[in-house]
Amino acid sequence: MSRSLVYIACATGGAVDAFALDAESGALERLGRTEGLSHASSMALDTERGMLYAACNIDRPSPEVPPRVVALSLDPTSGGAAQVASRDLPVTTCYVSLAPGRDELFGASYHEGQLIRFPVPGNGDGSVRTYASGANTHCAVVSPDGRFVYAASLGDDRLSWFRLDGTNRGGADDDAIAASGHVAVEHGSGPRHLRFNASGDRVYVLHELSGDVSVFERDTETGHLGLLQIVSAVEGLDLSRGAVRSPSTQDPGQSVIWCADLRLTPDGGFLFASERSTSTIAAFRVDGGGLVEFLGHTPTEAQPRGTAIDPSGRFLLVCGERSEHVSVYRIGGDGSLTSVARARTSGGPLWIECWMPA
Repeated sequence: MSRSLVYIACATGGAVDAFALDAESGALERLGRTEGLSHASSMALDTERGMLYAACNIDRPSPEVPPRVVALSLDPTSGGAAQVASRDLPVTTCYVSLAPGRDELFGASYHEGQLIRFPVPGNGDGSVRTYASGANTHCAVVSPDGRFVYAASLGDDRLSWFRLDGTNRGGADDDAIAASGHVAVEHGSGPRHLRFNASGDRVYVLHELSGDVSVFERDTETGHLGLLQIVSAVEGLDLSRGAVRSPSTQDPGQSVIWCADLRLTPDGGFLFASERSTSTIAAFRVDGGGLVEFLGHTPTEAQPRGTAIDPSGRFLLVCGERSEHVSVYRIGGDGSLTSVARARTSGGPLWIECWMPA
């Protein structure tokens, strides 16, 4: 039976849950649970090596309990995920991604406003390098050609890019590496997550506070971003503009925009964005030039922070951090979402990665 393996980071459950996803029906089968991962929040998948890197954070880290990244070795037959190494970090990380070469990771630190680069756990004691990415940095995404890493600063309303050609690697004691370039976005929009199309000449950005999706044209030589389009993902939801959140700020409640994740199908045909206050998924059609058209909303799990599209591009998976469930939707030829499966997870599911072993 053809299947994908699904891994879900569950923060309050302190675990990564493993499931098998049937490639035809979308049915989910629970395979196991890897414990000892307190506050697991985001993950990066190395499909070539069968490794999964899970960032484990707490809101207020201390010298006794520092943030860390844990390396998990994946069994392609059983789907099991075994801890093999870990690495303490100097800052919390809300987003991790693989650097070119797959021996290092990037980490986006929302609370400390940094982008860091460090060796994967088990790969020596190399230095941690810091990049000047801006307040409330929320993602670190490497371009498909591996030449640049892009960061979204939610607090400064800025997208920055850093060249990865070996000329700006720096050291642990150096000043933060300056951006090769940046572009300002609408004040108060709060850029959060971004995705590239396969060729790397289009970049899609989800804004947490305004609910907009921005489409940028990317110069693959310089890394520069040029705005092409802005479309709302919260049209008709009757929400006010959101606010920057932190452990020290008051919860603004469920009447404000609170967008979370953004995913593009492998063929580049459809884009999906999650909104947590209304627990909905917005769907967009992507045309041949990379521009998007809003299609509609689908109700989903309570407070959907994590989403993923399986490697076949047939299914969208959504986990609700307040529902403690994951739902599977079949993606129709018109971009519609049809619920096909649902399974219970450990507490506080935040992040989903899908792997189809060779």
